Amino acid sequence: MTDLPTDLPADTTTDPLVTLPAEADVVICGAGPVGAATAYYLARPGLRVVVLNYDPPGDPANLATYRYSGGSLRWTWPDPVKREMTTETEKFIRGAAPQVDLAMLQNTYHLLHTGELIPALNVSATRLVELLRDQAEERGAQFIDAVAVTGVRPDGSGHMVETTRGTVRAGRVLGAMGAANASVFPQSSAAPEKRQLFVLDLPVPPEREQMPHTIVPVGDGFGYVFLKLIDDRLRVLVGQEDIVEDDDTSGPVDHWSTILDRGLGATLPWLREARVDEILWGVDTAQKTLVVDEPATGLLIANCGSAIRSAAWLGRTLAERLGA
Repeated sequence: MTDLPTDLPADTTTDPLVTLPAEADVVICGAGPVGAATAYYLARPGLRVVVLNYDPPGDPANLATYRYSGGSLRWTWPDPVKREMTTETEKFIRGAAPQVDLAMLQNTYHLLHTGELIPALNVSATRLVELLRDQAEERGAQFIDAVAVTGVRPDGSGHMVETTRGTVRAGRVLGAMGAANASVFPQSSAAPEKRQLFVLDLPVPPEREQMPHTIVPVGDGFGYVFLKLIDDRLRVLVGQEDIVEDDDTSGPVDHWSTILDRGLGATLPWLREARVDEILWGVDTAQKTLVVDEPATGLLIANCGSAIRSAAWLGRTLAERLGA
């Protein structure tokens, strides 16, 4: 779908003949930002943590939405929960950045309708997830790739996790597969939502390198325009919410001209010079705070849209619940 290696993970598929363990203390279904972060905070000597990851080539359903996310993070919010979630993640990222290249940019959010300038970061979502995974493995978590979870059923005081390569019995299970949770866990209450980002062909000369992440009210919604390092090159990206309704989850839809004509082009006329090089899209969770369903004791189904910006808080919070 895209040739943007900064934000697409390396091939982590392991030998398909790797044997699934018969038992684990905790099984985490999904190795995206929520699953990898939870494994990072949960893993410790003596606790058998197994993370099951299914990563079909090309991600045809575009369910691994973090790969195509903007990776932008602000930590000043009126909502105290969002503020806590993002502040903890910002501190984690800053602590990791000196040792690991997260393609980090320091910038600001500029809210045109309020005049606010809010400190912010932009990072590579896939590099952050890879870091969490690597450090979770160093702490003793076992990641098994190329295995799809097909169901979870009760088994005495625990659960049997059914997969395409056998079953694993676990005392506690976390469903952390993003929008794919719904296909395995019908009890999940989170709502799916399509998201798109337009990568533009605009140049980024020195005078544009400090452009803030600009939030533009348009009708009942808003557009956002920001810079991101992609393949070591600064690119201009544009996203939108509620300017154009788009529920087509079969693929990207190019409504760039519509967004411009409905008001974004009038506020930021320089965008009319642009062509769309690439549309990054995915199916995410609509709610941007943590939604946890617990249909049975020891079985948690976790969803959180825009999980990258809250990854550290999400991982710690879920690890505490699973480790209890």
